[in-house]
Amino acid sequence: MLVLTAVDEARIRAQRERDEFFWLDLLSPSDDDLGKLGDLLELHPVAMEDTREFGQRPKIDLYEHHLLLVFYSARVTGDPDSPARPIEVHVYLSGGFVVTVRREPCLVLDQLHESLQPESTKEEEVLVYRILDGLTDAFYPVIDRIEEEVDALEADVLARPRREYLSRIYRLKQAVHGLQRLVSVQKEQFHRSSDEILNLAGLSHGSRAYLRDVGDHLAQVAGELQRQTDDLMALTSTYFNANSDRLNAVATRLTIGTTLFVAWTLVTGFFGQNFGWLVDHIRSRGSFITFGVGGLVVPTIVLLTLFYVKRDDWF
Repeated sequence: MLVLTAVDEARIRAQRERDEFFWLDLLSPSDDDLGKLGDLLELHPVAMEDTREFGQRPKIDLYEHHLLLVFYSARVTGDPDSPARPIEVHVYLSGGFVVTVRREPCLVLDQLHESLQPESTKEEEVLVYRILDGLTDAFYPVIDRIEEEVDALEADVLARPRREYLSRIYRLKQAVHGLQRLVSVQKEQFHRSSDEILNLAGLSHGSRAYLRDVGDHLAQVAGELQRQTDDLMALTSTYFNANSDRLNAVATRLTIGTTLFVAWTLVTGFFGQNFGWLVDHIRSRGSFITFGVGGLVVPTIVLLTLFYVKRDDWF
């Protein structure tokens, strides 16, 4: 199959005259290129307006001789707070060509250029399936990367909950939820999209329902993203629980210290009273060590022993 990456008027006209299927993949085309493309392939002006603006939701628009499928893929960014970025791809499809337009690099499509060139055009549905399936399968490395970030965050939160972790959880949850929302819409509408693709006049079909696999993969991706959204919501609760446990541990230490100080205050307060017997009899070093030091050490040992024995029941 002929694969083009620029609007080559001569080759496109030749392909159409021979009625041979071809793929045109455009990265950040100019308005002039889009204008030429629309004239060469007789694309509907409304569809071309959507492609000029971008920022569309997943959808399928039907026209007389072709359709426009707004399809989303994703790529790993390397940013721990936002590890994935959606890639919007506009797919124009008819019985004689498939055109993909994007504004960001997409490694999957770049790799398909070489692998699809030697493919036969006898089953054009298979070639369309290869493009859509590649865009869908690009979500799996993204899911793996998000899973690594969630696991790392969970380990950090359980080790020592910090305020910065809560911010990272919320940012990551927003990123995952955005992807999940796009994929869910894409999954819900793909059954209709696949039927419309198969009903295109002039598009040859494969020996089995290839496009059904794309719908299955979209369902898997949507399920994984939903699970990760749930995991991040649970991780938020884990953060607050871990933080509460940490505060309880601090309060426990303060309580133990306060209890010891109460005992020491009681002893020193008692011997600080100016009773005649205390003033007349506690004068020697031995009396000081016995009543003064012993009065502090013995309650301390008793209380610490009690706290140690009851540590599992009380704390």
